[in-house]
Amino acid sequence: MNIRKSIIFVSAIIFLALFFTSCKEEENIVGLDLQSENDKLNLVVWDTASVYAYSQKETEMPTSKTTLSLLGYVNDPIFGISESGIYSQFRLSVNNLNFGAGAEIDSLVLTLSYEGFFGDTLLPFLIKIYELSDPLKSNETYYHTSHINHNSLNLTENANFYCYPTPKTLHPTDTMQTKPVIRIPLQKDFGKTKFIDKSGSTELADNANFLNYFKGLFIAAQGVNGKGSMIYVNMLNANTSLTLYYHNNEKKGLKHSFIVKDSSVYFHSINHFNYDNAASSLKKQIIDLDYSETDQQLYVQASAGVKTIIHFPYIKEAFKDKKVAIHKAELIITRSDDDYSVFYQPPALDLYYKKDTSSTTAYLLPDYLLGATHFGGEYNASGKEYRFRITRYIQNIIMNKSENYPLHLVVKGAATKANRLVLYGTNPDFRNKRLRLEITYSLIN
Repeated sequence: MNIRKSIIFVSAIIFLALFFTSCKEEENIVGLDLQSENDKLNLVVWDTASVYAYSQKETEMPTSKTTLSLLGYVNDPIFGISESGIYSQFRLSVNNLNFGAGAEIDSLVLTLSYEGFFGDTLLPFLIKIYELSDPLKSNETYYHTSHINHNSLNLTENANFYCYPTPKTLHPTDTMQTKPVIRIPLQKDFGKTKFIDKSGSTELADNANFLNYFKGLFIAAQGVNGKGSMIYVNMLNANTSLTLYYHNNEKKGLKHSFIVKDSSVYFHSINHFNYDNAASSLKKQIIDLDYSETDQQLYVQASAGVKTIIHFPYIKEAFKDKKVAIHKAELIITRSDDDYSVFYQPPALDLYYKKDTSSTTAYLLPDYLLGATHFGGEYNASGKEYRFRITRYIQNIIMNKSENYPLHLVVKGAATKANRLVLYGTNPDFRNKRLRLEITYSLIN
């Protein structure tokens, strides 16, 4: 008998032993004292439904034109090494670009507007910049595993540009800039030959010609030492640009910004290195498919990392031949007691199902349609937990209105975040912190 079947068999025995002995009447239901004795419902709270869960690696995740793009390198003691870089086009701000007679470059700076970070702010990662040799295509969807060919020459002015998530925010000639940015000086020779020397040419006539001539940049990240960090880059913010500072025979202090627009193509590529450096308990589940420790710990990671599959295999059998009204069904996820001082938990989780495990199509639970506040998923710091209200989903299964599909637990907005979570499993040493489904119901005569 394989491990998965063993777990289900044991769960079945536990379920049959506990179902009718572990239900308890709820004593403090809001509103009961407003009802007459004849109208009161015999509400029961049941929290011992068999839960089968395990973690697995995510499949391909689209990262084209997301609201935020990931850039950085982290070395997590539990999830191992993750590295993310950004591929992007840059467009002309004006057509027929001409720098004027006697134009000379002063500097070339890549500026990235960022809106947050994940990891250790005291330890840097390296940024390297490469010119793309192949174009980005507007009619193509790019995934976290996609790569575009680029030249081998690193274009940063200093060979080692160290990025800290506490960047300089102002440039002497950009006094209106207010959002945090990373400013990366590039080689002046590249700016001169690539742009200044093409002043007034057909290559700078319009964006069609320009994108054929300058296909874009690959902004790469590399680790240094320590835990590292990821930054969340807003590619469409006005402060994100490739800016050429120059002067000509008539004027000093000139500049032209090559920009990223809504019509631009960009995406970020993420590498988790097959979790070679991850903790052994995590690798057991997602690499070896060994689920012997799922009773203790489960895992969720954003950025196309890890999700947890949750199933209630006997929920329909529990209410067989009974007329039952489900008043509330809550899935309760409790954060483990690991160190989250640097690699902190996600602000919110999400829950969906798939009709086929190999399918890329995800379906919303009916409870989701009642609104985010009703559905839940936000992190509660006081309880160190997440709660999802899935009443309609469970009711539909019991009433044979829908199939009992396994649920997928993921980080909300996973393509634009790097957070991760270790959660208690289905039967940990601290039983009150276990992953559980809590159902409040009444029997109908």
